[in-house]
Order: sequence, then structure tokens, then C-alpha cells
Amino acid sequence: MSNLSNGAWQPPPASPNPGASRGWRIRHSLWLLLPVAGCGFMAGAGFLYIGLRARRPAWWIAGVAYLVIGWTTFATVGETDKTSTLNTVAAVVLMAMWVASIVHGLVINSSWLRWRASRLPWYAQPQAQPPTWPGYPYPPAQAGPQFLPTSAPPAVAEMMPPPGAYSGAATTVAPAPTQPSPPPPSVPPAAPPGAVDVNAATVEQLAALAHFDPERARRVVAERQVRRGFGSVEEFAAVANLAPHEFAHLRNLVTCVPQ
Repeated sequence: MSNLSNGAWQPPPASPNPGASRGWRIRHSLWLLLPVAGCGFMAGAGFLYIGLRARRPAWWIAGVAYLVIGWTTFATVGETDKTSTLNTVAAVVLMAMWVASIVHGLVINSSWLRWRASRLPWYAQPQAQPPTWPGYPYPPAQAGPQFLPTSAPPAVAEMMPPPGAYSGAATTVAPAPTQPSPPPPSVPPAAPPGAVDVNAATVEQLAALAHFDPERARRVVAERQVRRGFGSVEEFAAVANLAPHEFAHLRNLVTCVPQ
């Protein structure tokens, strides 16, 4: 059985304002003990704490200034002669900063408490309203459009007989499948106009090509006679020992017509 009640969902009650409690205000104002009891040189630690928590640059920058001034004057008072003027000035500055930090902390404490009261932790964030539930054990099926096939898939439709095939009125004969026609014979690409046939060129014609000289042309003609002709332009380039860039220049200037 379902443990859910039949009543409508009610949102959780709003949490009371924490700032209304005196104990809460006292607990979150304890950072003032650092300016009060720190004798000036520890006042900046409290401002750093609330400034970084609330992300208020004015507060944590003031904390850094209090720490620097407080520790500097405290070290000066401790290291210099008690009767010197520098010691007296450092002591006066330390006392003045102590009083200023206490007054400053009391002034901004109300803003700090307001920020703490308005900040909700992650577990107190408002939750979304759940879907309505009628109360019986299982939820109803989701209503939606029903998609029914109106025709058979193409692969199945090809295997199905025509509508009147089994009616008895007439016998239909399925047409014989047509045989695919054989592919046309491959025709060698037409040679570019003005190309030199490597199987019929003379020594002078080959020597006139780029990257060729009479010695290379005679060597190619001699090898062509031994092979009884070249089978392709690539075979001609391999026999002529052409570099890739040389063959690229001659690729559109020569052709190979099988003998």
C-alpha cells in the first residue's frame, strides 16, 4: 500500500527569521572580541573573517590595514627605547587604532548580522512542488498520442503479395527479376592535346621535355625496347628515375598509349 496521503501537497513552513533571537545575534557578534581583546594588533583578524565570508572588499581591506598597522606599531613599541619619541608615537598610534577598530566593528556589525540573517544554507533552500498524486498505490499512465503504423515497412511490403493474388479469380504471375546490365567497358581517359606518347616518342622528343637530357632520353628508349613498351605513365616515370616534383611537372605533358 502507498504511504502517501490523499491530501494536497503543502509547502514546508517558512523558517523564522534567525535575527529575531538574541542568542543568535550574540553568537554571530563574537567576532568583535578580536578588536576589543586584541589590543589593536589582532583587530584585523575579525574584519578579515567577516569580509571574506560576506565578500565585502571594504571590510577585509580594512582588516588587512589594521593588521599591518597594528603589528608594525606593536613591534616598534617592543624594540625601541621606552623613553624615545618613536616609542611614544608608536604607542599612541597603536592605542588610536585599537579604539578606531572597536568603533568600526560596532558600526558594521549590524550590516554583518543582516547579511547572516538573509543568507540561507543549502539545506534550507526552497524546494520545487512535487507532482500531484491522486492517492492510489500506482500513478496513472502518462497520456500521450498513440502512434500506430498505417502501412507496412518497405522491406515487408515488397514480400507481401498483391491484394488479389489469393482471391481465386485470376492467377497473377510475378514478373521475372530483370538481370542487371553488364557495366560498359572501361575507356582509357583521353590524352591531353599536345601530349607526348611515351611509347612512340623519339629520343629527341623525350630530350625536349623538362627535366630530361639526351642521356636520360636514350636510357628510357633502350629500356622501352626491352620491355616492349610501357604499361603506364607511372612505369615510364620509374624507368626515367624522375623525382616526385619532376613527375608532377610532366604528368600533364605525357601520355601512355598501350602498344
